[in-house]
Amino acid sequence: MTIEFWPRRRKPRTAPKPKPRRQRRPKLPIRAGQAHQKLSQAIICGDHALASWLDLVVKQDLVIGPPEAVKELRERLDAVMEPLPA
Repeated sequence: MTIEFWPRRRKPRTAPKPKPRRQRRPKLPIRAGQAHQKLSQAIICGDHALASWLDLVVKQDLVIGPPEAVKELRERLDAVMEPLPA
């Protein structure tokens, strides 16, 4: 006497849906600490699009947090976004 194991599903499995890509830009407004992290990421990766997006967000006053942290972020962004000398 043999024991037979039948599959639980008789229908073939459908292919899984691909996961949506992770958002690189968080919802606005963002905290000053998160903006610092995004700026560091842009500097390390050489991502000009992310740095310019962050510059636009800061100029539109969409960064919240302590005034000292926002001021420091603005100074750091000014130094980063400065045009290169010829």
